[in-house]
Amino acid sequence: MARPPKPERKIELLDQIVEYLLDKTFASLSFRTLADGLGISSYVLVYHFGNREELINEIVRHIEARHDAMKPENPEDLTPEGFREWLREGWDWLLIDRNRNLQRLEFEAAVQDPVSPAPRGSATRKFAFWHAFITDWLVAQGVPRERADPAARVFTSSLYGLQYDYVLNNDRAAVEQAVDLSLDLFLQSLETSLQRGR
Repeated sequence: MARPPKPERKIELLDQIVEYLLDKTFASLSFRTLADGLGISSYVLVYHFGNREELINEIVRHIEARHDAMKPENPEDLTPEGFREWLREGWDWLLIDRNRNLQRLEFEAAVQDPVSPAPRGSATRKFAFWHAFITDWLVAQGVPRERADPAARVFTSSLYGLQYDYVLNNDRAAVEQAVDLSLDLFLQSLETSLQRGR
């Protein structure tokens, strides 16, 4: 009878796989190329991941999990200045080269979902989390939910667009300026809306 895979070994493998993929694509990934690149037997990959689809699913989950440390416990705890600091700190982290490459892999996996017979849905859930988080933060600041929801969508979508800009153009300074401007406009709009009582 085969021994069950050890979870810690699987995590070690995922760490090694992610490092290997930093300058590669999912499209070029196979058990054979990955095993050769890592200097292991393809049997090890089959043993821990079963098939290519599950391997990619596990890699994507592993990459996306890096965002978990950025998630504040409660949106109500952030003042507007605290929101600014939290968001800029997160962007400084996202703009390091390693995260740019990981974001590229996330985007590659996400754009496959609409045409996949078995979509992961993780990119959609991640967007929904951040959209809901910003909506809840706006509501906590006093914005009515019916206005907070579309405002949060515009802001969340603009941040995703700026991540895509950075992945595509690799112009950190330009993206940082755009993030700061987007954040300024978002918080100014919040302040104006609250002053007008809407």
